[in-house]
Amino acid sequence: MKKQTGFTLVELVIAIAILGILAGLAIPQFMEARNEAAKKECLANRTQILRMFHAQRAVGYNGELAPFLVEVTDENSENKYFTFQPKCADNGKYSVADEYVVCSIEGHNEDIVGFSTIPEDLLKKFNDMIDSFYKDGVLDVDVLNKLLGITNAGDWLLTKNDQLRDAFYKTNGGWVEGTGIDGQKIYFKFLKTADGIFIYANQRKEFLNSSESGSDWNAQYIYDAATQKWFYNSKGQGFYGSENKTEQDLVGEKNAGWTEVTLSGNTFSK
Repeated sequence: MKKQTGFTLVELVIAIAILGILAGLAIPQFMEARNEAAKKECLANRTQILRMFHAQRAVGYNGELAPFLVEVTDENSENKYFTFQPKCADNGKYSVADEYVVCSIEGHNEDIVGFSTIPEDLLKKFNDMIDSFYKDGVLDVDVLNKLLGITNAGDWLLTKNDQLRDAFYKTNGGWVEGTGIDGQKIYFKFLKTADGIFIYANQRKEFLNSSESGSDWNAQYIYDAATQKWFYNSKGQGFYGSENKTEQDLVGEKNAGWTEVTLSGNTFSK
């Protein structure tokens, strides 16, 4: 009898059936993973747009979010803020709603409440303060003179840590409050950097523009804008010379012992 070397029809049918079942299980999971990845990329792009907008407002840009959005997403506009064109991977259209950048794709805005990983009241107070410095689009030096008690106010104030932080502290009656991972009260603050602002928090309520140990410059919580994550170190660390460094320069300088934490509203948790 001749020895059989191939597959029988039954074996082929069974193999094809198994492959069909595996494909039926794998394809939906692949599509779900792909859709989730596109959703996260879209959210990250919109977050970066909003962050860049706030960073530019910090250095004197007095335009609104809607035209800024057009400038950075329209292919026919000169995008001087990004090295790439931020857009939705599913070809959704970006627009402005309630001071957020939203996407036209259904489901991409489910995380809109947690869209900003920086306390909303900090952003609002910061932008309101910057707006208050201008009158008809022109910096009102009289406002700054009166607020800071000086006689030589000018655009340079918006690029200096001492004056910008002093103005925020006086305008808002203190720092923005929050709650640390062990329930203690903490205060959200910022440092001016070469490309925007560096957000951090510590337990010091008082205002002190100094590099002395334990001062306002000593951070126990820092925000990594690139990954949109917060990190905590009970010992804290001073971040100095920020005006000549980028946000990521400062994040890269953090010493050992920092662990990732979650911010919900103004409250941290592990």
